[in-house]
Amino acid sequence: MIAIPDAAGRLSTALGGSPAARLAASALIEADALGLSRFGIAMLDEWTANVAPVPKSENLRAISWLDCSSCFAPLAVADATLDLTETARQFGIAAVFLRGVRGFGRLAPFVRHLADAGLVGIAGAEGPPFVAAHGGTRPVIGTNPFAFAMGQGADRVVIDVASSTATMADIRNARVSGMSLPDGIGLDGEGRPTSVAAEVVALLPRGGQIGSLLGLVVELMAGVAGGGRGDPKGRGVFILAFDPAAAEERVDWQARLTGLKSDWTDGGGHWPRGGVLPPETVLDGDFAQRLDAYLARMAGQAGR
Repeated sequence: MIAIPDAAGRLSTALGGSPAARLAASALIEADALGLSRFGIAMLDEWTANVAPVPKSENLRAISWLDCSSCFAPLAVADATLDLTETARQFGIAAVFLRGVRGFGRLAPFVRHLADAGLVGIAGAEGPPFVAAHGGTRPVIGTNPFAFAMGQGADRVVIDVASSTATMADIRNARVSGMSLPDGIGLDGEGRPTSVAAEVVALLPRGGQIGSLLGLVVELMAGVAGGGRGDPKGRGVFILAFDPAAAEERVDWQARLTGLKSDWTDGGGHWPRGGVLPPETVLDGDFAQRLDAYLARMAGQAGR
């Protein structure tokens, strides 16, 4: 058994102990605590002792493009998020586009960090084509998660949603287990709906046209504007932040956010929090053993 802060602290030290290492470690540990192990410390399979440092722009700019193909992806995204926080405070708005990003986990912890800093955070990641367009018959975009966060404290809202209901990992697991898929998940090679995992060649967008257009927006930002589409080195990611307090006309947006939350929840809606967990959350012994194994491997590589 190990508590989230202890696990994150140990992993942060192994990743170098920097602020970016702390943010990346917390994001990975949180994913495991939420039961999303493929987005958790399993990402450490990509870590090596000779990973390149995250590239930095020579001059502070409101918009930057970074090649992260030689970096450990969770650290690259965390480092870009921290830099973006300072840039947005200076310019009022800032964006960073990352190319060549391999698997890095969930977007929610990174936009949540921006919200905690008093900013509005928006992010998205494109990927290999697994998802068909609404009305289409073959895969054209990735599952393309999109995340948004604003506000602080109890009113903070964090939205993290993918353009498809399922992932290709879900399909692979169903193929191994032989389980049937729910209706409306995938298409076969002829473009027909199927519930047989072995036949799936494309996922269907979440909610039809809405999920399709959401995925398209992420593809346009991270894939086209950011240059990630078709990059064999990895995915494209965009992160945008703006400071509501930078406007000349002052708007009490925090009060408006509080009012919206009240209206939303009074009307029976769920106020999304992006999977945040209390710090006293404890992970089981199996996780602790896996973490120990990863940390031992990292220490061994670092000592060579």
